[in-house]
Amino acid sequence: MSLDFLRKPNSRKKGLKMLVYGQTGAGKTSFALSFPRIVLVDSEDGASWYESTAKNLVGILDTQSYDDLEDALDQLEENTDELDTFVVDSETKIYENIQEALQSVEETRAARKGRDVLDANLSVRSWGKIKQLASRLQNAKIRLASQGVNVVSIAQSVDVMEDAGNGTRVKVGEKPNMAKNAAYDYDVVLRLFIEDGKYYGQVEKDRTKTVPLGKTIENPSFDIWKARLGAKDNQGSSVAKDFSKDTEKSQQAYTEEVEGTLPFADRVKEYLQGLDAAGKKQFVVDMVEATGTKKVNDMNKEQQAKVLALMK
Repeated sequence: MSLDFLRKPNSRKKGLKMLVYGQTGAGKTSFALSFPRIVLVDSEDGASWYESTAKNLVGILDTQSYDDLEDALDQLEENTDELDTFVVDSETKIYENIQEALQSVEETRAARKGRDVLDANLSVRSWGKIKQLASRLQNAKIRLASQGVNVVSIAQSVDVMEDAGNGTRVKVGEKPNMAKNAAYDYDVVLRLFIEDGKYYGQVEKDRTKTVPLGKTIENPSFDIWKARLGAKDNQGSSVAKDFSKDTEKSQQAYTEEVEGTLPFADRVKEYLQGLDAAGKKQFVVDMVEATGTKKVNDMNKEQQAKVLALMK
C-alpha cells in the first residue's frame, strides 16, 4: 500500500499558540504586548493605555463581535508578512458576545410564539451553535499559527468550585473563562497572578518544553520563549493547516451516511422541508415529469433513482 498521502516529518516554521489567563490586573495585556509585531483585537479597551508606548503594535481592531474576529483572521491569513503575533484581548468577551447574540435570537423566538421573553433561555440547539462557532474560531487561529504567526489568547479567569458538603462550596482553583476545552488547542497555557505586589506566571502546559510544567516565573514575557521559536527546528517553509475543511468533510460524509439509511419516502420528505412553497411546487412538477407520478411510496427503484437525481 502506498503512503503518498502522508506528509514527511520535517523542520518547518510555526507560530506559538499561547493561552494566558488570570484575574483583573494580573498583567495579561502587558504580557501579550511583549511579543513582536502585534495585531491586537481589543474587546475590553484594555490596551488603550499602552497604545502610545507599545512600539510593536502594528494595528488594533476594537470589537467584541465574533463576525469581526472571523473576518480579521481571514484577512490576516493573506498578509502574514505584515505581522508576527495576533492577540485577542479577551477571548472571554468574544465568547460572551456569541452567547448574547444567541440569547437575543431565543428571546425573539419566544416573542413570536407569544411566550414571556424573560423566560427565554439558551436551548440545546443554541448551545450547539455556540460550540460550533467557537470551534470555527479556534480552527482559524490554528490555521494562522500554522503559517508562522504567534497567536496569544487572553482570557479572564473564573473560580473552580467544589461541593464540600453541608451546602458549602469551596474554591479549588481557577480556569480560563472561554469555550470549554479550548485550552487543548494551545501550545502554552500560562496562569498569571500577583503576589506581594509582584507579577508571576505559572506554566500549566508547554509543548515547547521551554519551561517545566508547574514552574512559576516572575515577570514572564515573550523573551522566555524567544530562543525556542528561533531554533533550527522552527525554520523553513510553513505548512498551512486548515482543520475546518476536515469538519466539512466529516459533515458531508455523515450526511451521506445518514441519508443512505433513511427510507426513500423519508429522504424526500426531509428534502421538501428545506424548500419554500414555490420550491416545493416546482419540485413536484419536475418529479412528475421525470417519473410520471407524485406517489412517492409507490415508486419503483428506477423512479426513485430519478427523484434522488433531482434532489442532488
